[in-house]
Amino acid sequence: MRRNGIEGAIVASPENFHYVTGFASHQHTVSRQPGFASAVMRAEDAIETHVIAMDFEVPALQEKMSDFTVKKYDTWVGVREWDEVVTGIEKDCPNTFETSMDVLRKTVEALDLANKSIGIEMDFLPLNYYNRLRESFPEAEFVNISDLFIFSRSVKTTEEISVFRRLTRVADEALSHASRFVRIGTSECQVAQEFRKHVITSGCCAPSAWSTFNTGIDSSRLCLPSDRRIQDGDTFKFDGGVNAEFDFYTTDTSRTWIVGNGHPALLELKDRLYEGQRKMIEAAKPGLPINELFHIGFDYVKEKYGCYRRGHLGHSISMGPQTAEAPYIHPGERRPLEAGMVLCIEVPCYIRGKGGFNIEDMILITEDGCEILTYRTPHYL
Repeated sequence: MRRNGIEGAIVASPENFHYVTGFASHQHTVSRQPGFASAVMRAEDAIETHVIAMDFEVPALQEKMSDFTVKKYDTWVGVREWDEVVTGIEKDCPNTFETSMDVLRKTVEALDLANKSIGIEMDFLPLNYYNRLRESFPEAEFVNISDLFIFSRSVKTTEEISVFRRLTRVADEALSHASRFVRIGTSECQVAQEFRKHVITSGCCAPSAWSTFNTGIDSSRLCLPSDRRIQDGDTFKFDGGVNAEFDFYTTDTSRTWIVGNGHPALLELKDRLYEGQRKMIEAAKPGLPINELFHIGFDYVKEKYGCYRRGHLGHSISMGPQTAEAPYIHPGERRPLEAGMVLCIEVPCYIRGKGGFNIEDMILITEDGCEILTYRTPHYL
């Protein structure tokens, strides 16, 4: 914010509210609407961030947020005091009902931001809420900082790396368990159910709703698991992961297996894609431009398969609901890799009406190379 001349920010999305404060707001997360909770911050580190939340939630947040000023707005919940219930007599009733926007106005003014440059998440805010902000603070200059959050989230803290280690372990162990059911005659839904049950027993996360388990022609297109059964020679593709629920962090990894007597051309293609992905992982280290990482994998596949086309070969990942975030591993991205980045390295190829492959692992960029986080599930059965 300071580098970009932004003097303050109103943080409105559930994910970035958590990223800034370290905690999730319940109703905010459930509704995904701005105003249920927000954080107002100054660019100066010494000035405490103010958190605005509904009266029903404030006591819980105050217990956790000792480093923040927590403020309440009035809601429909109607929490009462014990003596009011016992006596049936209502205590002092305020004459005014303060909405979240009322408290936000006072907070922005208290932090001396009403006529300053204020960062907001334009990628998240609905138009009507944005218009209300402009009406409330006509002298402020609003700047979109959605991309600044994505940039910041692309390099992980020590705590975030610990979260990813835990999540990838659960996802990887569940996928390894599910892989034992990938055999002729088993349906996509049956394999998916084995994965989901194993994740749920972990107790620390939930299976991603978008996780796909597809066989045969289903693996050549984007679709959810069905009752289609694995046949001899099919490609069976998994693409998905787990979510940390109210911590928002998510995973993304893929495996594709050839079941039974696969066509020799499919076997050769799988080997080439896998080798290309391994070459990318071996080369990944701090300082390597991301576009060079792309060409290591893409050029290797393209050398043998002149028809190969692909816009990117991976991406950063942090918090949901989306899994893929910038920087993307594509030919136009010149940003160098940095220690602390968590990336999904993928080399896919889809053949319409026949089958498809995605070879994908999550890696952590270390000080002198990288570490594979999703190493437990084999790429070959």
